[in-house]
Amino acid sequence: MIRVPASVSPNFRIPLFWLSFKNFPYALYLSLALQTLRKDGYLSLYFHPWEFTNINAYGLPKYTTKGSDNELLDKLYRLLNDLKKQAEFITMADFIENRNME
Repeated sequence: MIRVPASVSPNFRIPLFWLSFKNFPYALYLSLALQTLRKDGYLSLYFHPWEFTNINAYGLPKYTTKGSDNELLDKLYRLLNDLKKQAEFITMADFIENRNME
């Protein structure tokens, strides 16, 4: 089994996962992602499918429901477009194969 952890920002080690993506201003999240990409040479980000639907009816804390639905999906598309300018997207299988060659 090979584990590839989610990326964290340099210095303060802020996890770049779904909650930070939902709650941080876009410019801050992008800046942290780009800093991490430059330092580590890759980004490992993950998102759950339910984050992109309206989950307000479940009584969850606001920090988990903030930006659900199309707002978050638009933010994700923006992130992907901005990251495409700086990096190549590959599958996890290709990432692992490339890492084993180094």
